[in-house]
Amino acid sequence: MLGLFEELKSGPLMEVDGRPTVGMQRSLYTLQTGVLWAHFFDRLGFRLVLTPPTNSQISSEGIEAMTAETCYPVKVSHGHVKILAGQTRYLFLPIIINMPTPEEKETGFYCPLVQSNEYMVRMALALDSNMILNPVIHMKYDASTLALELEKQISTKMRIKPSAIKKALEYALERQDAFINAIHKKGREIMDAHDPEKPLVIVTGRPYNLYDDRLNLRLGRQLAKIGVAAMPMNFIDVSQVDLSDFPSMYWGLGAQILRTAKVIKENPNFFGLHLTNFSCGADSFLEHFYKYIMEEKPFLILELDEHSAVAGMMTRLEAFQNVIRNSMQSAKIGLRPDLKVSN
Repeated sequence: MLGLFEELKSGPLMEVDGRPTVGMQRSLYTLQTGVLWAHFFDRLGFRLVLTPPTNSQISSEGIEAMTAETCYPVKVSHGHVKILAGQTRYLFLPIIINMPTPEEKETGFYCPLVQSNEYMVRMALALDSNMILNPVIHMKYDASTLALELEKQISTKMRIKPSAIKKALEYALERQDAFINAIHKKGREIMDAHDPEKPLVIVTGRPYNLYDDRLNLRLGRQLAKIGVAAMPMNFIDVSQVDLSDFPSMYWGLGAQILRTAKVIKENPNFFGLHLTNFSCGADSFLEHFYKYIMEEKPFLILELDEHSAVAGMMTRLEAFQNVIRNSMQSAKIGLRPDLKVSN
């Protein structure tokens, strides 16, 4: 994405090199689809402007702006949008309903709070609707149908020809796919190079937790401090993993997490760490399925929110590390220990 976006600094940024700007929050869906939208708007002659990575100010602003109690990522989202409002020519707040799925019959829905994010922040922050781009988007649609969906909702306000939107979207989807393929390739390299006698922790969770250092308390760095090798779930291609034993899995990210859990279960030196939030309704169901897949294999479910601290998290990570060591030692000598879920 180098050269395709600007980071919001101080003061309005209405144009960059003669290109009108489109603001987008660096939270929620953006941490999963940002590559797509950066290329999409670049092809249309606009410049994407992202908020800075989540910091104390953004977190506090978001918490103070809330009109209802939600999970921490949604609170943080309010903070990102608050500092972005009025700073760019347009504010992009898409209503993303679902995501692409490996199987056509899967629904792939996002959680209701992600779907309704535009409504929540617009009312809580009293945003000016005239400059908001808020298309309802079904990412599960094929490229032609998705382009038509976008054309009907943004072409007039942005003064863009429908044909240009279709071409830009097709190119952006190609770049997004190339990015995903590159991540999967890197993941294969990491797994091939990893010593099979040593554990590899696979971290599952939603992208807005996995890739936001404020929300995950720099989890990757904390694991590295205690000598634990870890990799996020998005580095593993799980599209071929059978999920027919969960035919009613409603959530797109939930299906990806469960597929990854199956990969973890089948690899002796892989161990699962599921990162979630207090008040996450989707994960309150998903965690039961995650535990069901893991059976007796040790894993850690790590729940964080705005009140979480690094010290408490480190205690849990160190305990989990000890459980992994004991499990691998027992496996070497043929014992089957009575393992409990670390939480």
